[in-house]
Amino acid sequence: MRVSQRLDYTVRGLVALAAEPLGTTVVAGDLADTLGLPRRFLEQQFTAIAKRGILSCQRGANGGCTLTRPASEITVGEIIRAIQGQVLDVPHVTGAVSSEMWSRIAGDLDAIVDGITLADLVLRQAEIDRGVSPMYYI
Repeated sequence: MRVSQRLDYTVRGLVALAAEPLGTTVVAGDLADTLGLPRRFLEQQFTAIAKRGILSCQRGANGGCTLTRPASEITVGEIIRAIQGQVLDVPHVTGAVSSEMWSRIAGDLDAIVDGITLADLVLRQAEIDRGVSPMYYI
């Protein structure tokens, strides 16, 4: 299992966009420059997920992208599905224990990514930016 660079860049871009007040319009290319990502690549990904209703993008001099809903209502699972389809693409073979195992893992993974919102990632990114490390107790 591998997370594609395409997915990672898109999530990073969405986290940065979601850190702005709801309704703020941001030019995807400018956001890419700020994050050190390829401009054209992020623009293409934002256009693709706009078709799935996560973003609203407008061309022109006053154009840019904005979230269509609050970040607390957009899950990582929704973003993954918008970019690559299923969270974990598994073979479905009747009567095979391996197929049952992969399906169970896919279901567990779906539950995890559907439980993480863009707002959760924005909060954690703010902690990282402030240099706050998670505290682990043993």
